[in-house]
Amino acid sequence: MDAFDKQQTINDMKLTMRRLRISYSLELMDKCGLPQVPKVGKFHDIYLQGRLEAANLHQLAALSAILKAKYDHGSALSEKYALLNDKDQFRVFISHSCEQANEAQELKEQLEYGGIDCFVASDDIATASEWLVEIVTQLEHMDALITLVTDQSVQSATCNQEVGFALGAGKPVLSVMDQVPPKGLIGSLQAIERKEESMPKDVALEVIGALMKYPVMGPQLTSLLVHKLVGYDEPDNSFKVIGFCRKALQQSSHLMAGQIYELRKAARENAEIARFASGRGPELIETLCQELEAKTGTA
Repeated sequence: MDAFDKQQTINDMKLTMRRLRISYSLELMDKCGLPQVPKVGKFHDIYLQGRLEAANLHQLAALSAILKAKYDHGSALSEKYALLNDKDQFRVFISHSCEQANEAQELKEQLEYGGIDCFVASDDIATASEWLVEIVTQLEHMDALITLVTDQSVQSATCNQEVGFALGAGKPVLSVMDQVPPKGLIGSLQAIERKEESMPKDVALEVIGALMKYPVMGPQLTSLLVHKLVGYDEPDNSFKVIGFCRKALQQSSHLMAGQIYELRKAARENAEIARFASGRGPELIETLCQELEAKTGTA
């Protein structure tokens, strides 16, 4: 029997764990009893390496056995455990003060109807998780950041650091604020006005409209929304999902002929679209297609 090669085992596990969600990797390490290390540095390059090197051979063998049995390189991963930076995802970090937890969660719910993967620290970090590691990891993998601006968030060191991280990484930062913007850098960022009568859906659609203007993100978001709309076949939330995606796509100037074909095909074949809006779903999707053809010149 070959001797247990600790360094090779660590290298193999690091490759496999790069395909897993950070929160699940932490759960597996805790389950196998790996020692804790300081919560600093990038997750895969420093923190994960540190925990694996601090483990004894029995702990490494136990973790290695789990990874080889279920998640070894080349095996299929379920959506629950999939890698954060899957190319088919669009990730938004919602920065907020503790007083805005409900507002952040409502915005997340609306954006997820469009297939956008949102992170809200107050809701998405489990009690036993490594809080700082999870925050930094999510910031590293985000495509854009939304900051909910209030007097409390402007004074929050964490919120300011999250915004600074995004700006330093060259990521789009959108601020959702009241009518009077705060002084300083936050007040100069692209803003979405939080009106008294605004509903979470209204804010979410404005966020998508703003992101659609970015040359790289517009096509990516468009593809995501088309995929979500044409493939949604569950009765639960179908009205909300189809309705949200339809409204969001109205803001796109990136539709290609093939995507419009997919929309028309779904209008004919998708049972949930047939039931949408009291049976007017196919008609509404056809109207959307005609509007998009006129806008993009794809007719």
